Amino acid sequence: MSNLSGHCNCGAIKVTIPGDSIQGLCHCTSCRRSSGSICSGNFVVQKKDLQIAGEPKVYTAKGSSGNDTYRYFCGTCGSAIYTGLEAGDPNFVKTGLFNPGDVPAPKMELFCRNMESWEKVHEGAERKEEQ
Repeated sequence: MSNLSGHCNCGAIKVTIPGDSIQGLCHCTSCRRSSGSICSGNFVVQKKDLQIAGEPKVYTAKGSSGNDTYRYFCGTCGSAIYTGLEAGDPNFVKTGLFNPGDVPAPKMELFCRNMESWEKVHEGAERKEEQ
C-alpha cells in the first residue's frame, strides 16, 4: 500500500506515514483538552515509519498513566502533529493533517468511559473503556 502524506495548516511541517496505518479515536482527558474537541483522531504509527519534514516544537506533559507524553506541534501555525510516548512506540499522528477522503474509519476507540452521553462508538470499532 502507498504512503499517506499530510501537513499542518501553514505547510511548514509535512508528515508521511504508511497507508495501512490503523486509525483510532482517543477520548482521554488529555487528548480532549489538547485537541480542543471531544476526542482526538490518530493514526497509530511506529517511530521508524514516521517521516517528518520540518522542525515541530514539543510540549511535555504527564499522561493518564503518569508517564511523560510528548505533544509535537507546528511552532508557526499551532497545528497538532503527533503525540509520542516516554516508552517510544507507538506514536499517534493526528488525522486532521490528511486530506478528506484519505482517512479511513476508526478501528478502535479508547477511553470510551469519557465519551459524552450522546456520543456513539463507530460501527466496527473496538471499544475500550481505558487504553
